[in-house]
Formats: sequence, C-alpha cells, structure tokens
Amino acid sequence: MLTDGCGRNITYLRVSLTDKCNLRCKYCVPPEGVKMLAHEDILTHEELLRVIRILVSLGVTKVRFTGGEPLVRKGAMDLIRNVSLIEGAPSLCLTTNGVMLEQFLPDLLEARVRDINISLDTLSDAVYETITGKDELSLVLKSVDACYEAGVNLKINAVPLKGINETELPDLAALARDRRIDVRFIELMPIGCAACCEGIPNDEVRRSLDCAYGPSVNAGSSIGPAAYVTYEGFKGRVGFISPMSHAFCSECNRIRLTCDGVLKLCLASPACLDLKILLRTGASDEDIARAVRDALLKKPEGHGLKFTDDRNMIGIGG
Repeated sequence: MLTDGCGRNITYLRVSLTDKCNLRCKYCVPPEGVKMLAHEDILTHEELLRVIRILVSLGVTKVRFTGGEPLVRKGAMDLIRNVSLIEGAPSLCLTTNGVMLEQFLPDLLEARVRDINISLDTLSDAVYETITGKDELSLVLKSVDACYEAGVNLKINAVPLKGINETELPDLAALARDRRIDVRFIELMPIGCAACCEGIPNDEVRRSLDCAYGPSVNAGSSIGPAAYVTYEGFKGRVGFISPMSHAFCSECNRIRLTCDGVLKLCLASPACLDLKILLRTGASDEDIARAVRDALLKKPEGHGLKFTDDRNMIGIGG
C-alpha cells in the first residue's frame, strides 16, 4: 500500500496522455496559446505502461486517463488496452471533452473503461464557442447520449463561471433529471490562466439550484471529493466539488502523472518527482518504486488555497 507522510492511502492515479487538445477553453489555455512539448519530451507508451504497472503493484487501484484531451494522442487506445491487461488491473476511467468520444466509445468499452467524465460547461452553442473557441457542442451531446445508452457510469463536469454560464447552471443540473447520471459543479481553481477568470462558489451554485428545483436532499456518501444531492423528480444526482470553499485535502488519495513524466503529489503544489529522468537513466523498477515511496512522504497536508504552479491545466493534466 502506498501511504504519504500524513498517513493517507494513495490508490488513485491520474495519467495525462498529452498536453494537446482540440479545444481552447479559456480557463485552461491562455489567449496566446501554449508551447507544446517536443515529441521526445513526452513519455512513450512503453514508459507510461511501465510506470502504471509499477504503481499498480504498489497499491494503485484506479487509473484515470486525462489530457489535454487524451483521445487526441495517437495510439491512445492501444495504451489503454494494454493497461487493462496488467496483472491486478485497476479500474479504468477517462476524462474527456467529449468531442471525439462517440467514435472511440466501442473501443473504450472493449478495454473495460466503464467510468467516463465529460467536461461540459454549457448547453448553449454560442456560450460553448465562447468558452472553448470551437463550435462542437453537438458532438459532445451525441457522446453524452451514446455513453448513457451504453450503460457507462457517466459524470458531467461543469465549471461555473461568473458572467459566462451562471444563468445556465439549473439547465446543466437538469441533465440529471431524466437520467441516472451525475452532474458535478467544480469550483474554478486559479491555476495558470484560470486566475484571470472568476469562478462561482458552490454554496452560491447550490442556492441557485434550490431556487429552481426546491430544497435539495443529500444523496448519500460517495468515494471522492464530491458532495452529492438530488432534487424531487430527479433520477440522477448533482455533485459539488469545492476545492476553494470546502477543501477536501484530508481525504486526498490521488497523485498525477503529467505527460512529460512528472509525478505531481498535489495539484496545487510544486512537490513532485521527475520519473522521466529515472526511466531514461537505467533505473530499475525497484529504484522507481523506492523513489515514489520516498517522494510521497513530502505530499503536502493541504493546498491552503495557495496555488503556486504557474503551468496551465493543459500542461498539468485535468
């Protein structure tokens, strides 16, 4: 079992497959764009698979593939399939913007990916284009339908943004009215260019939903940072992930692997371990495992609402 210096068990690994994305969300990519990593700076499929295999052997039971947009990486499905074949294979999950998801869904299901999160901040074509820079909402909604029909454990992730989508929050929540899915509102974290946007605290979001649908009812406990509620007539749940107003660091069980091989111990901390150096200088699996265990002793107790990483989210991994 992997344990950090605070006694928390680390069982959840988020793996960024690429820093590339087919959207340009304003809280993720700055207006001037970002300099993409050189091909040789990104971990190969073999290197990613090796790291994941080592971490699974140490106690990781859940792996989520992220980006950038993970599905834009060439051969992403080959890697995901190979991870599904690891001895003691972890549960496999995906976070995506949904634009390419419908076409990849059969392959993902074949690779035993059953948990998919789709980022969706609006149901308006015009607002979607304002946020993402692209007119792709119809493709995302088709992916939502396809996942639901396939029986995927589906979550919609929305970031409430002042002056942009705040009037739409009840409509987004209503996606859970007729379907057994989770719609989750995630407070904006001021990382990189996101610091130039203004988020909406989830307490305010919840009040607006209560005004629209009546008093909310707690929807039971869950594994993870979201607090879930439901409303009368809803088949699904509404979740609130509140890293800014209600930090959940004491229950953190995750680490993040960036596409260039940095194991981030905390999203909002510079504490990290450069695994690429170890991978490319002849370190054994035992050497890497030992380095990970030692690094985890430095995982911060909490972010303290101080976000010090100057990389944008597209470069860290969602």
